[in-house]
Amino acid sequence: MRKKDFDVVIVGAGPAGLAAGYVLAKAKVNVAIIERGTFPGAKNVMGGIFYRKALDDLIPEFYKEAPLERHIIEQKMWFISEDSVFSMGTRSEKFNKEPYNCFSVFRAKFDKWFAQKVQEAGALIINETVVKDPIIENGKVVGIRTDRPDGDLYCDCVIAADGVNSFLAKSLGLREKITPNKVAVAVKEIIGLPENVINDRFGVSSDSEGVTIE
Repeated sequence: MRKKDFDVVIVGAGPAGLAAGYVLAKAKVNVAIIERGTFPGAKNVMGGIFYRKALDDLIPEFYKEAPLERHIIEQKMWFISEDSVFSMGTRSEKFNKEPYNCFSVFRAKFDKWFAQKVQEAGALIINETVVKDPIIENGKVVGIRTDRPDGDLYCDCVIAADGVNSFLAKSLGLREKITPNKVAVAVKEIIGLPENVINDRFGVSSDSEGVTIE
């Protein structure tokens, strides 16, 4: 094996990959994060609700500076048939006070902010780069091959944070192909409405309060 380029290479700059990179960089590990999008958050499929606890352990009180939309005070779930609906949910004043429970986010804005924190901690983020294959020597993963010229990167450890359909996990036999009966199809659309209309429809009193319905 040639001389390593990094201690750790992380594939995918979503919240999981960025969190891993942040922890490693803080520990003075030489880490690179490979992202196929033009910037972290440019290619995402997550619906837009982020739970505070997931990041607060890494960046205490991050919600005071991160580009969040609204803190969620009520969460509902609807089960709909052709002629009826069954709903359940919870609303709590505890969710309307710091440190809050969860938030709505635009991933393109939030991931970019998080990526900046990761870079400040010392990690390198390489955008617009597609990982083609793992590099395996003597039965061990020793790096990744990318679509860039001379784009092989060698390291001690590769972290696959490339999503639920992880190409790396599948190619290494770590994950079986996901069958349709184990996943759900979701549709995401962003609709612009006046603040007073949103507040009235969802029963909230300010532009900082939010409701989720699934």
